[in-house]
Amino acid sequence: MSDVHELMRRDPLKLTKADVSQIVQVMRENRGRFTAGNAKAGSTKPLTEKQKQLGGLAETLGLKISL
Repeated sequence: MSDVHELMRRDPLKLTKADVSQIVQVMRENRGRFTAGNAKAGSTKPLTEKQKQLGGLAETLGLKISL
């Protein structure tokens, strides 16, 4: 178990400023992965032909859309 997990288990009122800074640093480092997970979340159904065509057109035009 990492130091951050141990810090998260502690009483928050007993954490030092250094402990809180360490937690914030790790959370900021992991923010990209969290955001990427949100962007990939969605329906697990296969795309229809129309959705595939729309995705191809958007890619050609350099647009970012969510289907």
